[in-house]
Amino acid sequence: MICSVRALLLLGLWLLIGFEAVAAGQWPGWRGEQRDGLSHDAAPLRSQLPADGLAPLWQSEKIPTAGNGGWSSPIVWDGKIYLFSHQRQTVKKLGKQKYPWFAKESRPEVTQEQYAEYERKRRDEDLERSRAFTFVEVLYCLDGGSGKTLWKNEHPSVYSRFLQSGTPIVDHGKLYVLGAGLNARALDARTGRDLWQTRLPGEFVDEFMMSSFVVADGVAAVLAGHLRGLDAETGKILWEGDPQRTKGVHSSPVLWQSPDGPRLVANVAGRDTVCLEPKTGHEIWRVQSEANLSTPVIVGDRMLTLGSNRRGGLRCFQLSMKGAELVWKYQRLADKGSSPVVVGDYVYAQGERRLACVELANGHEAWNTTLDLESPQYTSLVAGDGKVIYAFNGLLMFAADPAEFRPLIEAKFDKQGLIAPEKLFRQRLKLDEIERGPGGQVQALKIYQREISNQGPLPCSSPALAGGRLYLRLRDRLACYDLSAGTRLSEKL
Repeated sequence: MICSVRALLLLGLWLLIGFEAVAAGQWPGWRGEQRDGLSHDAAPLRSQLPADGLAPLWQSEKIPTAGNGGWSSPIVWDGKIYLFSHQRQTVKKLGKQKYPWFAKESRPEVTQEQYAEYERKRRDEDLERSRAFTFVEVLYCLDGGSGKTLWKNEHPSVYSRFLQSGTPIVDHGKLYVLGAGLNARALDARTGRDLWQTRLPGEFVDEFMMSSFVVADGVAAVLAGHLRGLDAETGKILWEGDPQRTKGVHSSPVLWQSPDGPRLVANVAGRDTVCLEPKTGHEIWRVQSEANLSTPVIVGDRMLTLGSNRRGGLRCFQLSMKGAELVWKYQRLADKGSSPVVVGDYVYAQGERRLACVELANGHEAWNTTLDLESPQYTSLVAGDGKVIYAFNGLLMFAADPAEFRPLIEAKFDKQGLIAPEKLFRQRLKLDEIERGPGGQVQALKIYQREISNQGPLPCSSPALAGGRLYLRLRDRLACYDLSAGTRLSEKL
C-alpha cells in the first residue's frame, strides 16, 4: 500500500513537472520557433485583464535602456530567458557634437561629394568621441520561473553608431549571437561558457546590425554586412555571399523547408529576396520583392514580405525550387522593420499607423484600421491561441478574426510594470481632477508622461510568447506576464 501511494505521488510529481515543462513553452530565437511570430504550443490565453490590472509575475534586474543597451528581443528556451545587451560605459564627459548623424529623410541639401565629405568627418569625430566610452556586450540568462539572473556573460566590445541589437538564438544547447564589430559568438546556453568567437572579415566602420542567426544543416547563417555561413560547431567561415548581391545588416534569414531540404531565405540589398543552400551558400533563386529591413515569413510554400514603403507593401510569393512567383500584393501599409504574422488563413500586418487583416490565399482585405499611436515602427506582431499581440507604447491584444477588428485588451503600463486600461491609471493619478484646476492641463500632461507614457515596452523590441506567458522588454528591465486562461494545474494541487 505504501509503495502504491509513493508510486502515485511520484507519478503525480512527474505529471506536474511534465505539465510545467510544456506550459513553459519555447521561443528560442527571433520571432519564435519557426521565425514566424506564432506561438505553436497551443496554450490558451486570457481575453481580458483583471479589473485591477495585471501585475508582472516577475521583473529582472535593471538592464540599460535603448540609448545604452540596444533593442534586442528576449528569447525562451528550456525554462530560461535570454537577452543580449550592448552597453556603453562613460569614461569622460563630452561636448556638443560638431558633425551629427542625419537620417536620409532629414539630410540637408548638399551634393553627393559634400555629403561624402561630411560623412567622413562625422565618422572620424564619432571614432574620436567613442574613446570617451568603453563598450561591453552582456548576455543575460534568467530563470523563467522567478526572473532571477542565473548567469551573465560579459564580453569587451566596440563602438557602433547605434548600439548592437541583434536577438540571439538557441539551437541544440548552443547560444549564437552577432556582436558589434562583426564579432560572431557561440556560448553554452546552460552555463554561459564561451565556445567560440569569429571576427567576420571585412571593413567595419560604425554600422550596427539587427540580424539574428538561423541554424540549418550544421551551419549558422547571418546577414552581417552580407550573408555568411559559419560552422555551427567551430565558428569556421564556410561560405560568404556576394558582398554586393547579398548585402544587408538588419533583416534576419529564415528557413524554407523546400522539397530538397531546408533552404535559407533572406531580404537583401536592392530590395531583393534570395534563397540559398545552407551548406554552400549557393544561390538557388532571387526575386524582386521590394522588401527591406523586415524579416520574411514562410508559411508552407508561401512567402510574405513587407516593404518600407507602400510601393513595396505586403507581398505574397509562391515558392518552388525554380523561383518565387508573385501571387498578390497589398499596398495599404508599409513599415521599416515590422514583420507580419499568419493565423490560420489570414495575414495580420502592422505598418505606419495601420493594422490590416488580409486573406492569405488572394490578398483580399478583410479589414484595415488606424492605431491610436504616434509613430509605431519596427516592433513586430506575435500571436497565439487565435489572438494577436502588438506591444508598442502599451499593449494591444485583438482577436485573429477576419470578420472585424475586435480589440480584447487595450492597456498602458505604470512604473511598477502593471498593465491596465488608461482609464484606471487616470483615476488613480486623479488626472481628471487635476485638469480642472488652474494650469491643470499642463500639469496633468507632465504627470501622465512621467508615470504612464514613458513606461511600458521598449520601442522597436518585440515580445516573446511561450507557454501562455508574455516576456516583454520594458524601458529598463525584462518582465514576465501570465496571460494564460484559467487555473494552472499547480495551483489546483
